[in-house]
Amino acid sequence: MSMTVPLIHLPQLAKEQEKENGRFRRFLKFQCRVDDAEVDRRVADITQRVWAQIDCTTCANCCKTVHPTLSESDVERLARRLYMDRQTFIAQFLEAEEEAHEKAWRTRTTPCPFLQDNRCSVYEDRPEDCRGYPYLYEPEFSFRTIAMIERTATCPIVFEVMEELKDSLGFRPRAGR
Repeated sequence: MSMTVPLIHLPQLAKEQEKENGRFRRFLKFQCRVDDAEVDRRVADITQRVWAQIDCTTCANCCKTVHPTLSESDVERLARRLYMDRQTFIAQFLEAEEEAHEKAWRTRTTPCPFLQDNRCSVYEDRPEDCRGYPYLYEPEFSFRTIAMIERTATCPIVFEVMEELKDSLGFRPRAGR
C-alpha cells in the first residue's frame, strides 16, 4: 500500500508541525486527562493500523538517513554474518559512537551500508536499534515525545501516528497560541 504522507514532503510537513508538536508534548505531560498506560495503548493501536498501510520497503528512509548504534553483540553477529573478523568489520563499516555507552559503535555512512534496493541485506541479523525502530511499541510514550517528534521528519509511520494520537486524545491547538 502507499504512504499517506508522501516521503518527499515528510521533512517539510514535520517542520510545519514543530510548534504544534511542542504544544502537544506539553499537553501530554501536563494537561492530558488520559493516563500513560492508556496513551501507550492508543499509540500501539494507531501504530498497528498505520503500519498496515505503509510498506517500509517503499520508504527505507530510516536506513537512508539514520546512523543506528551497535552493541558488541551486534558487531559480533554482523561480522559473523559477513564472514569477517570483528576488526575488519569495524574498520569497514563503523565508527566510534561519540556518546559512549553500552552501544559503542554506529554505522559510518548513510545510507546504511547494508541497504540494497530499499531492503536490509542483513535483516535477520540487523542491529537491535533497527529491530525496534521507530520505537512506537515501547512503553511510556508520553516521556519519549521529544524523540518521537524528531522521528516525524524521518518516518511517515511516526508522523501519521502522532497526528492520529492528537485527534484521539482531543488535542486541539488554539490559533495564536
